[in-house]
Amino acid sequence: MLHLLTLTWNAADKLSKLHDSLIPALTGLDYTWFIKDNASKDNTIEVASTWGDKVKVIPYKNNQQNFSAGMNYLFAEASPKDDDLVMLLNNDIVFNDTKSIKSMIDIIKKDDTVGAVGCRLLYTDTDRLQHAGVVFSNQYHLPTHFRTNQKTDASAEKNRLFQVVTGAVMLTKGEYFKNSWKGNKSGINGMDENYHWAFDDVDLCLAIKYNMDKKIVYCGNTSIFHEESASLKKNPANKLFQPHNVNYLKTKWEGRYISDEDMYIRDPRHNLYLK
Repeated sequence: MLHLLTLTWNAADKLSKLHDSLIPALTGLDYTWFIKDNASKDNTIEVASTWGDKVKVIPYKNNQQNFSAGMNYLFAEASPKDDDLVMLLNNDIVFNDTKSIKSMIDIIKKDDTVGAVGCRLLYTDTDRLQHAGVVFSNQYHLPTHFRTNQKTDASAEKNRLFQVVTGAVMLTKGEYFKNSWKGNKSGINGMDENYHWAFDDVDLCLAIKYNMDKKIVYCGNTSIFHEESASLKKNPANKLFQPHNVNYLKTKWEGRYISDEDMYIRDPRHNLYLK
């Protein structure tokens, strides 16, 4: 069973584009798509409520929860089994084929050592990379997208191991998600709610990799557009909390992750995932 989790706010147009590309990509899969609407002023609920029984639209009272809290809320609503698949899915995504999701699922189903799978993302309507994995810079020791804004090529289409992949489109299992953090004030286990719209997906990957000893795989065999942070462009709350997020990430994971950007830049075959 695949549980897809999406947060949205005043983005009926983007959510509709996602829906139109997503549903064909889910053909043949057992799934439920959970959408948490954060008190949108547009017609999101009316539109999404017509999409059938496999789409569960959950109205929420406001837009005050951060990404982690929102995802944890949806995870609790979905209540997946430990071995069920869980996909974090942004509302500003468009799938360009019907194979990308299945390619990601194949990786995590065929290899028990894999804990999370990310994907190649291109800026909308371009051939420029938005996400080809996440690396940690040697200068600041902070996460950054690898090769962002570069033209995609054969190297970007190869599967590769990273410490982190973006949560814009991320696949994991119920067991790994719920065991990533158990200290939330909300009482819901899952993503660490102490982050505010930045590094929460980084923390999730680090927990899966270093606390659960599972691989984080970037799947290059995908064709997906991502507008990138469409909701935050309307409400840039992440910038207000950036110093807090940076300090919290560094303090929590001090000495655990490595600064690996140069390794990937120097060697295009570094950490290829060949299974």
